[in-house]
Amino acid sequence: MNIDDAQRFVQQMRDDPGFRQSVIGFSASSELWDFLKRKGYEFEPCDLVKAMAGCMTDMDKKAKIETD
Repeated sequence: MNIDDAQRFVQQMRDDPGFRQSVIGFSASSELWDFLKRKGYEFEPCDLVKAMAGCMTDMDKKAKIETD
Protein backbone atom coordinates (compact mmCIF):
# COMPACT_ATOMS: atom_id res chain seq x y z
CA MET A 1 0.00 0.00 0.00
CA ASN A 2 1.18 3.48 -0.79
CA ILE A 3 -0.91 6.40 0.37
CA ASP A 4 1.66 8.87 -0.99
CA ASP A 5 1.17 7.58 -4.54
CA ALA A 6 -2.59 7.74 -4.10
CA GLN A 7 -2.34 11.35 -2.91
CA ARG A 8 -0.14 12.26 -5.88
CA PHE A 9 -2.66 10.60 -8.19
CA VAL A 10 -5.59 12.56 -6.72
CA GLN A 11 -3.60 15.78 -7.03
CA GLN A 12 -2.75 15.06 -10.66
CA MET A 13 -6.41 14.30 -11.36
CA ARG A 14 -7.30 17.72 -9.94
CA ASP A 15 -4.53 19.65 -11.69
CA ASP A 16 -4.11 17.97 -15.09
CA PRO A 17 -7.18 17.87 -17.37
CA GLY A 18 -5.32 15.80 -20.00
CA PHE A 19 -4.36 13.17 -17.45
CA ARG A 20 -7.91 13.17 -16.08
CA GLN A 21 -9.30 12.57 -19.58
CA SER A 22 -6.90 9.66 -20.06
CA VAL A 23 -7.97 8.08 -16.78
CA ILE A 24 -11.71 8.35 -17.40
CA GLY A 25 -11.28 6.91 -20.88
CA PHE A 26 -10.68 3.36 -19.63
CA SER A 27 -13.59 0.95 -19.66
CA ALA A 28 -11.85 -1.89 -17.81
CA SER A 29 -10.32 -1.54 -14.38
CA SER A 30 -7.41 -3.81 -15.30
CA GLU A 31 -6.46 -1.44 -18.13
CA LEU A 32 -6.67 1.52 -15.77
CA TRP A 33 -4.46 -0.15 -13.15
CA ASP A 34 -1.91 -1.05 -15.86
CA PHE A 35 -1.89 2.57 -17.06
CA LEU A 36 -1.40 3.87 -13.51
CA LYS A 37 1.48 1.48 -12.89
CA ARG A 38 3.14 2.62 -16.12
CA LYS A 39 2.80 6.20 -14.86
CA GLY A 40 4.52 5.25 -11.61
CA TYR A 41 1.51 4.97 -9.34
CA GLU A 42 1.38 1.96 -7.00
CA PHE A 43 -1.51 1.98 -4.54
CA GLU A 44 -4.46 -0.09 -3.42
CA PRO A 45 -8.09 1.00 -3.72
CA CYS A 46 -8.19 1.58 0.05
CA ASP A 47 -5.31 4.07 -0.31
CA LEU A 48 -7.23 5.86 -3.02
CA VAL A 49 -10.29 6.20 -0.81
CA LYS A 50 -8.16 7.66 1.98
CA ALA A 51 -6.47 10.08 -0.42
CA MET A 52 -9.81 11.18 -1.84
CA ALA A 53 -11.21 11.72 1.66
CA GLY A 54 -8.18 13.85 2.54
CA CYS A 55 -8.63 15.87 -0.64
CA MET A 56 -12.30 16.47 0.13
CA THR A 57 -11.45 17.56 3.67
CA ASP A 58 -8.92 20.04 2.29
CA MET A 59 -11.47 21.34 -0.22
CA ASP A 60 -14.07 21.76 2.54
CA LYS A 61 -11.59 23.72 4.67
CA LYS A 62 -10.70 25.96 1.73
CA ALA A 63 -14.38 26.59 0.92
CA LYS A 64 -15.09 27.45 4.55
CA ILE A 65 -12.22 29.94 4.64
CA GLU A 66 -13.44 31.57 1.42
CA THR A 67 -16.99 31.95 2.76
CA ASP A 68 -15.99 33.32 6.18
